[in-house]
Amino acid sequence: MGLPLYTFGPSYALPLPLSAFLWAGAAVVGISFIMMTVFAGHRTGPSAIRYASREVGVLGWAPGSHWLHVVGGAIGLIGLVTVIITGLLGPTEPEQNLAIYLTWIYFWAGMAVLTGLVGPLWDAINPFKALYDLTARFWPVTSAAAADAEAAPAETATAAKDAAAPADSLAHLGVWPAVGLFFLFGLCDVTGVSTSRPWAMALLALAYTAFTVFGMRRYGARPWLAHVEFFSVLFTILRRFAPIDIRDGKFYLRPVGAGLLDPLDAGWDWVLFVILMLSTLAFDAILTTSVWDAVVKFTGPVWGPLGTIFGLHLLRGLGFVALTLIFLIAFIVCMELVIYFATIQVDGLATATTFALTLVPIAFVYNFAHNYAPLVVQSQQVIPLLADPFGRGWHLLPTSGYQASALLAPAAVVWYLQVVLIVTGHVIAMWLAHLRAGERFRAAQSVLLSQYPILVLMVLYTMTSLWILAQPVTQGQH
Repeated sequence: MGLPLYTFGPSYALPLPLSAFLWAGAAVVGISFIMMTVFAGHRTGPSAIRYASREVGVLGWAPGSHWLHVVGGAIGLIGLVTVIITGLLGPTEPEQNLAIYLTWIYFWAGMAVLTGLVGPLWDAINPFKALYDLTARFWPVTSAAAADAEAAPAETATAAKDAAAPADSLAHLGVWPAVGLFFLFGLCDVTGVSTSRPWAMALLALAYTAFTVFGMRRYGARPWLAHVEFFSVLFTILRRFAPIDIRDGKFYLRPVGAGLLDPLDAGWDWVLFVILMLSTLAFDAILTTSVWDAVVKFTGPVWGPLGTIFGLHLLRGLGFVALTLIFLIAFIVCMELVIYFATIQVDGLATATTFALTLVPIAFVYNFAHNYAPLVVQSQQVIPLLADPFGRGWHLLPTSGYQASALLAPAAVVWYLQVVLIVTGHVIAMWLAHLRAGERFRAAQSVLLSQYPILVLMVLYTMTSLWILAQPVTQGQH
């Protein structure tokens, strides 16, 4: 993250060794596995992934509200313009620049959390779509490939093909372009090459905006957002976790996480995108641990001759790539074991794709847990900056003396909240994997056997996540 993480001051002294919390979290996941087997072992076949949803008629006006989209688009566009202008013209210190907080706290962390908790907010405030609509008023789109540009973005590549197959000129690419852009974004994030420099980040935002709007005009808004624009793809995945669903212009409520059981095109592009959601967050947190300090010290003789700045950037980049590959290999091995123990012939790629979505709850809760303190504390730093956004000594608002309050983020509260979030997310992921196995393997015994590798993976994920998150927050026997 381009912004230094919130520091807690005195860390929380654990009443028990950290290992006790790790094993307790693992035990909860294990117990939930037993309960799922007892109470949901009979759910097999297509009925296993069916879920109830309830239309909320009183909010039926919201999805089609023109003014709601206008206001939302204006908010998104103002935020984007503010990031670019203050990044270029504001203070060079990241801690004093409004663009850094808007990008990393409000957008990258906050929008991801809100999307998972609420639903398709990005569709309403997408600044790229708003800018595209604005330019189309003065510079009409004439390309045949972009004839569907005014339509709402499809939720998935599958939906895009079903809704407007002739117009989706990018369907053959899947979401590979989005995977590539997300990977580059992850590299910029974890290495800090440009993201900790407000002016460089503003230039990247400007270049990416121009690239996105040009692509939407050339190929159409729907295809570009569904296959290339990686933020839209990211929020499309996260919105499946949310209890709010917008379908056919109607407003529905559904169980949390149920949307991740909906159909999706099979493809390694979707698998790798979900893996990047995990590895980007995990590596960002690993940088704060003693393990990374040991890696830096051990590899010092290798990267040292390259210089402190370039050498460390290179080391972080290679570490991010390595962690992504480890996550990917672990998932592939787990899927091979799942299919092997199920003893039923299934489409391996389709199975891997659908099971990859069951990892999304882990990515969501990890993002929430990792960024909770910055969201409730560092987000307040924009208040004094609003008085002087360009560092010129202005007093536009009487907020320059505001001091951020840490009332909601003492180390003890953060730690126990992280424990609850991580364990809950892994239990939900286990539940979704169990239902997916019922749909795929159909026989109760096959479903049970197939879930043992998933159980091992979830236990390892739980313990590793808690250990990483504990490092900057707690005192104890680490």
